[in-house]
Amino acid sequence: MSFYDEDQDAYHVSIPASVNPDDLPAILGILARKGIREIEDKWARRFVKERIVPPDRQNIGMILREAGMGCYSEFLLLVYTGGRCAMDEFYVVGIE
Repeated sequence: MSFYDEDQDAYHVSIPASVNPDDLPAILGILARKGIREIEDKWARRFVKERIVPPDRQNIGMILREAGMGCYSEFLLLVYTGGRCAMDEFYVVGIE
């Protein structure tokens, strides 16, 4: 389960003990194999950055317009794409 605190601009990922590290995306799997299942902002943010378009992408302006965004935001891009990535079948779902 992943969380984002808008007030603090901080991410957090919590991986249940029942989840096999081999079934996780790369960064999360590596940390889980080391026994780290509560992942703080530094590594959670790295996970997010791997799943979104980087700010220096050649056509970033066009991508932001398509997403209805006036400026680059990691969190809004993550929401827009659902966290989908070509390397695995994971995605992000918003919770209230």
